[in-house]
Formats: sequence, C-alpha cells, structure tokens
Amino acid sequence: MKRGGLMIGSLLLMWGLLSLAGCADEPNALEQPAILKVADTDEVNFYRMYGDYMSAAFPDTTIEFISTEQASDYRLSVSERNKRWIELVRKEQPDLIVLRDDETYRALADEGLLADLSPYMQGSRIMEEQLHPGVIELMKQNRDGQVYGLAPTFSALQLYFNEDLFREYGIDLPHDGMTWEELLQLAYRFTAADSSPGAPIGYYETFSSPLDMVYAIGSTEGMSMYRLGTGKMTLDTPAWRRAFTTVLTSYKNGTFRSLTPKGKVSEDGETYYDEQAMNSVDLFSKGKAAMTLEYYGPNKADEVKFKLGSVNPPVDEATRTRSYSFYANQKLAIRSGSPESKAGWEFIQFMVSDYIAKSAKAHSIGFGMPSNMSYPNFTDDPAAAALYRQMPAITPVDEGIPSWVNSAFYDEIWRMLEQEMNAALADKQSVDEMLKRMQEQGQQIIDQAIEKGNASG
Repeated sequence: MKRGGLMIGSLLLMWGLLSLAGCADEPNALEQPAILKVADTDEVNFYRMYGDYMSAAFPDTTIEFISTEQASDYRLSVSERNKRWIELVRKEQPDLIVLRDDETYRALADEGLLADLSPYMQGSRIMEEQLHPGVIELMKQNRDGQVYGLAPTFSALQLYFNEDLFREYGIDLPHDGMTWEELLQLAYRFTAADSSPGAPIGYYETFSSPLDMVYAIGSTEGMSMYRLGTGKMTLDTPAWRRAFTTVLTSYKNGTFRSLTPKGKVSEDGETYYDEQAMNSVDLFSKGKAAMTLEYYGPNKADEVKFKLGSVNPPVDEATRTRSYSFYANQKLAIRSGSPESKAGWEFIQFMVSDYIAKSAKAHSIGFGMPSNMSYPNFTDDPAAAALYRQMPAITPVDEGIPSWVNSAFYDEIWRMLEQEMNAALADKQSVDEMLKRMQEQGQQIIDQAIEKGNASG
C-alpha cells in the first residue's frame, strides 16, 4: 500500500497477512486498484486501525486519504454535520467511507450516496447469517431497510460481579436476562443484609449519576425523553415515572452508588483523570461493591483479587435479550457509483471474514468484538461468547432532527433534568412534581430553541 504516493513501512501483523491468498480462510488475491480514495475523520487513527489490513489487501495501491474532520465536528448541529458530509461525499467522490456515528450513516444512506451491499453479500463468502444479527439490524436502520455498510466490530457491556461477596452473603448469583428493576432488587439484598458503614453495596458505577441510570433504563426499554423531529417533550408518562421511581428509591436506600474521581487540570485547561484518581473511586475492584457494568475485557479476572463472574447486562422486559449498550462500531461503506466498488467490497469482506475473527483471539484488532459469528468458536471464554447472545435495544429513530439541535441544546436540557432530579433526591419534590416540571421546562427549552432557530434561519 502506498500512502499519499509514498510507500510506508507498515508493520504487518504476525499472523499471516503478508499473503492473503495463502490460507483457505483468507480472501482470494485482490485486484489492485491504482488509487483507492478513502474518507475518514482522522488520518493517523485510520492508519492505526486499518493500515496493516490495507497494506495486506492492497500492497501496490496508492491510498488517497480524504479527511472528514470538519464535517464531523460534534459542536455542530446534527443537520449541519449531515449537510457537510453529503457535500463532501459528492465533491470528493471517495471509494471507501469510514463512518463513526449512526446519524451520518443514515443520512448518507437515505441520500442515496452509499451502495447497497446486499448484492455483494449474496455473491460472496459473507452472508448475513455469518454476522451478528444485532449488527445487521443496526445497519438496516435507514429509510430503505437495506444494508449500506458493515461494522467489522461491535461493543457491548457486561454485568461483572464479585462471586465471593455473593457466596459470603448467601445471595443468588446474577443471570442473563435480568431487567434493570430485577438487577436493582438483587443489589438491594446486600443493603438489606448489612447497611452499616463500610459494608459492600449492591451496584456501583464510576461517573454514572442517578440521571444516567434513568436514561439507561429508558434506552433499554426503547423510550425517549423527547422527540426533536416533532419538537415535543415526552417525559411525563407512566413508563418514565416507573424508571425514575426505581432509580430514586435505589439511590436513596443505598442500593446504587456512583463516585466521580477528583480530576486534574492540564495546561490547556482540560480536566483529566489519571490512573490513581480512577483507582481511588473504583469500589468494585476494591471488593466493596457486588456488581458493576463495564465493557468486556479478556483479562479482567487478573485485575481483581476475588472470583470474578459476568453475565449479560440488563435487558428490556419484552424480549429479555435487548440491551442499550450494544453498539456497532465504525461502519465501512462504499460510495454509490464508485469505480472501485469491487475493491472496496473486497476490503470490507476481508474485515468481517472468518479469518479476522479467528485471528482476533490471539491478536486483538483493538476496537471491539468481531462482528463475525464464528468468533465464539475460537475462544474458550464464556464471557466473550455471551456477547453474541446480546441484541441492541429498539430505540425509535428521531427523524428529521432540525438545525437548532446542537451540543449546547443537549447541555441545557440535561442540566435542567439533573437539577430537578437532585431536588427529588433531596426530598424537595415528589416524583410526580419532578416529572411535571421536567416536562414543562423541557418543552420551554425546545420551544425557545425552535424560535431561535427560525429567527436565525
């Protein structure tokens, strides 16, 4: 692979990427396009993630990198980012596109700028059934319900627990398929058994506020606090009342706790948290909390001094399989009409192949679990295999998010929600009063944003 017209000294992976045609599990030798135009947010990160694979697939190809950094600026509104992306793709005509958020993926697919991958999949070694159904489901969340991109990896949380604490207190171990309410009921058994100072708590998360937990419960159940496409606040409902009541009760009775470490300020004014700060508030690793949610890691058992167990995270009540934490990572897509669509597909096919899944056990690809369903066959870790039983939560897509929706809007509405919930935690208002105030103030924030957006537009 040539980068910007110059050959780079790529450190090819030890497990045989030098000869793609040399193994039955590997793709056939690829046609070498003279130039392959690739669009991604950050060039350094792109080569860190995909450089070795590109070198193996296209050793004689010049990679022309197209930066999408300005179009991906998260300080912009969703509609402005989508507009910039659409303009960039039409102007720069990339062949292969790396997409890092769902909104951009849907916008480009709905605009007809991404190639439908279904015909490629039907004529190749990669079939839908070979990939995680949750990943395929997320890829079909667009206007046509077709697959316009594939994510080589996915991420998902697991519920880790201190098995020694459960045995000591004689409490039933967690299991797959628990709802949030059932998880917190299980956690409360520790509080009920011993509420003295220094006693272990049932459930703990770093950085997770009570409002964060309410949001997690709502997301798991497919609920939304607002529908920005229609400009409506949708918080004052029985379902949200139940979620808020569950969390408020759990926080007040000591079932759930969260701590934020003391941060340090860098020279440029940014707050950061070093390892010492993070360790200071990690009650779970210290053996002072029975359960916590974290992303899967193959060596977590080596990081604690107790017997570590894990199951899948809380799920929705209806299906008992869907979790809010399931996320398809970077999506690889082909521009519709690209003259190098075949080469683009060959690379995508390679990245989701059995070969990559098999190799991931010994050589982590560094940004999630392989989407290929064959991975559980190559690992003896039941925790890793459990991830392939998870499915993403069904969250309605907020269609037509207007231009006035930006990070400042989200910050304002979140501050209001936290303020009202803190008042309820301090017993200054009831749940019903809190929800009424949240609904009214949230609608005011939305209405004011709409008015401001109309005035500036």
